[in-house]
Amino acid sequence: MLEQKDIILKSRLEAFVKKDGDYWSFRGKAVREHAHAYFQYPAMMVPQMQSELIGIIKDISPGIKRILDPFVGSGTTMTEAMLQNLDFTGQDINPLSYLLCRVKSGPFFLPSIVKKAQKVVGKINRLRSKKIEVEFAGMNKWFQHNIAIELSHIKRAILEEDSKWARRFFWITLAETVRLTSNCRTSTYKLHIRPRQEVESRGISAKDIFNKILFRNIDRLSKIHDMLDERKLLNRGHYKGEINICIGDTSNTIKNAHTSDLLITSPPYGDNNTTVPYGQHSYLPLQWIPPCDIISNLDGTYLNTTHEIDRRSLGGSRKNAVSKSQYLNDKSYTFQKMMNLLENKPSDCQSRLAAFCVDLDASLELIINALKPDSYMIWILGNRRIANKTILVDEIVSDLLVHKGCIRITKLQRRIPNKRSASKNKTTSTMNSESILVLRKTV
Repeated sequence: MLEQKDIILKSRLEAFVKKDGDYWSFRGKAVREHAHAYFQYPAMMVPQMQSELIGIIKDISPGIKRILDPFVGSGTTMTEAMLQNLDFTGQDINPLSYLLCRVKSGPFFLPSIVKKAQKVVGKINRLRSKKIEVEFAGMNKWFQHNIAIELSHIKRAILEEDSKWARRFFWITLAETVRLTSNCRTSTYKLHIRPRQEVESRGISAKDIFNKILFRNIDRLSKIHDMLDERKLLNRGHYKGEINICIGDTSNTIKNAHTSDLLITSPPYGDNNTTVPYGQHSYLPLQWIPPCDIISNLDGTYLNTTHEIDRRSLGGSRKNAVSKSQYLNDKSYTFQKMMNLLENKPSDCQSRLAAFCVDLDASLELIINALKPDSYMIWILGNRRIANKTILVDEIVSDLLVHKGCIRITKLQRRIPNKRSASKNKTTSTMNSESILVLRKTV
């Protein structure tokens, strides 16, 4: 049963829709600025929407101190939480996501990064070695020889930098450089090779692109620094609040879980291999970044194959998935309905949905336990397609959370005109809308 504060929250959220049915799409208002624009990560959230949602929840529950995002991605929610003077806990299975969030959380040493950047660029321009600094299967397929040499010069110059925080900033710049200079198409998040003629005629310089992105990112760092500083949220270049970022599988554990007051998250649409392949998108950039500069105990096995990160994500293992998922029929009528919808489709269709939902349900249990009683939850969810059937992921999540004792407050719809999805991925080509599902943990 809704309490008075739930009714107020529901009314405030839905009031926008009554005035403008497309309000939550943020059409024409979704701009990625300052730290949000360091790197083009898959399916990034709309900063302005996250900011507004946080602000509304803070008005309803003024005591909120910490936000949890267990599928933190590029750290959009984290940055908006910082701008509103909140502590934050985030986790993701993808090492590149972790690195992005570490960079976005600071430190914000402006004069120092400018000097270090000028020094790195000088070293890059002086290097003449022809040695390629990385070696992996498909190296010659994904990188032209001259590009690989220039990327190697950039990597060696970064490695000579003493400060890890600065190296991380440079690695993010290198990651974006790799994305733009590899032979992989940028129109899709999957690893799809460009046509041979296009590769041979590109005529690009990795050094020039790195230099351009580097000083553009420094300008973006300056802007987020000024925003935080104006709000008196910095202490000698460090964010005053507490930020905890971890690499981890949320279906198994939430590391360093401080009890949080609010959840805002957007989990995968489904198993990454057949929806948004975050791991594939990160595979080439991560080849150029030393694991020890991401996190000290990272062993590098996440690059065993192009699919390894995605295999470790929700629904990545389908073994006996259908039989393992039987218990979900009693928890979610929608899950049972969706499984029945796929009953006469190819055998892997049910297993894809079942594997994802089993892992998702395990995640929900851990997420709820990491929240204080009476905490609000905001889930931004997309409904994927399997065998040309729309799978109601939002209603499955709602069913599972209500079964666990949570109270559903409202569901808002939004179009995603500016949320960059893989345009050539057939599985996501019809994902042009999302749901904003709002619930409250009761006990």
